Amino acid sequence: MHRISFRRLYPRLLFPGTSQLEPAEEASLAAGSGKVDEAAGLTRAEAMLDSLAPVTWWRSAAAINAEAVVCHWWHPFFAPALGTVAALLGARGVPTVLVIHNLEPHERMPGGRLLARLALGRASGFVAQSERDAARLTVSYPRRPCAIVLPPPLVPPPCAHAGDRDRCARAIGLPPAVTRLLFFGYVRRYKGLPTLIEAMAELPAHVQLVVAGEIYHRDVEYYRGLAARAHADQRVVFLDRFLTSSEVSCVFSATDLVVLPYWAASQSAVAPLAMALGRAVVASAVGGIPDLVRDGETGALVPPRDPVALAAAIKRALESCEQWGSAAALQAKARGWDDAAAVVEQVVRRAMREKC
Repeated sequence: MHRISFRRLYPRLLFPGTSQLEPAEEASLAAGSGKVDEAAGLTRAEAMLDSLAPVTWWRSAAAINAEAVVCHWWHPFFAPALGTVAALLGARGVPTVLVIHNLEPHERMPGGRLLARLALGRASGFVAQSERDAARLTVSYPRRPCAIVLPPPLVPPPCAHAGDRDRCARAIGLPPAVTRLLFFGYVRRYKGLPTLIEAMAELPAHVQLVVAGEIYHRDVEYYRGLAARAHADQRVVFLDRFLTSSEVSCVFSATDLVVLPYWAASQSAVAPLAMALGRAVVASAVGGIPDLVRDGETGALVPPRDPVALAAAIKRALESCEQWGSAAALQAKARGWDDAAAVVEQVVRRAMREKC
């Protein structure tokens, strides 16, 4: 199996974070190796593709010696690069199956729909991560294989504190609190953090909100201002950085309930992670999130942009978070990577037979 990754995703002007690479990738590229050590059992990914350098698109396609290719799709900005690679492979009779993270981008871009259609049209099959996206792909590309794989959890290794709540909190710099909510992941506009901060005004004084992830939309002072207006500035803690694997384990161990107040979404990788770690999830009923979170069983679903409804759901979830968290863990366990790989393999084999 040959794995190819990006050397560069976005031009610096369009990238709001501090790094586009994992620390291991940065170290590897700095050393000039161009390769990245990944999880045990996987071949190393070669950092070759550059979204802005067409010569790397041709080189990447030429370097692939395979019967079929599985490629991730999440934004039309990458349509020229990924569409070109798929077209070059298709000319050699090598089908490309796209794993669709976001059928449409969270933030619109000029010409995005046209670019997406051009790139998706080069694909030989699709793996969607929500029922809604699968239905839309089937309508647009009725003769191409398409299957649904709900996102399996990517669980980090245990931390050095054996999941002890207080030790984990101290390790990542959280002040003491009776109850903690967790907003996890990059802070982007569509994720609706302002709604959650506004909801804090409706929650008891012993409830703390931990915002763990690098802030891409606005800056930390903007969100601190929102917290002050909600009279919750002393109860909202920001970890505005990329968290290491051990810190991820710690932040989930130190918190009681995960909240996803998204304004829009295709799906969520945070929900299955939280569930696998035994945490109930309160989330907006948008996109494919209802495919993951079962209201009243593994969490609660609410309308987007409704802080009062969100606060009420959080209160309800806190009363049942242990029971719902246990149910969430069982559900996540039943949705494993082996099953996901089997579905992807079926789509790939059909694409190879049909050579769409």
